[in-house]
Amino acid sequence: MTTARFSTTGGCIRAVEISGHAGYAEAGEDIVCAAISSALDLTSCFLDDILGLTLQTEVDEENGRIRLVLPTKMEENAAEQAQNAMSALMVYLINLGVRYPDFIEVMEV
Repeated sequence: MTTARFSTTGGCIRAVEISGHAGYAEAGEDIVCAAISSALDLTSCFLDDILGLTLQTEVDEENGRIRLVLPTKMEENAAEQAQNAMSALMVYLINLGVRYPDFIEVMEV
């Protein structure tokens, strides 16, 4: 099962950590893992390449874990857009969890 943990402070999402393998199908055939990876990649590209934010990114391929942390200081417009992007990612993953409840769990911590 894949677990997505959204860390919040003061009502704002500060980070997301996604860990584990969904286990829906064999590696390379797992549509749940592909959907999660694609959504995380899109969010990361938007935050980094479009908004120009410097994300703290931690990748542990051996244990199947990735963590994205937003910068603590952002311009107001960038901060608002970053929150929208992280919120959209969370809603997307929650909806994915409704369709595939045995393969993904989403939590806010």
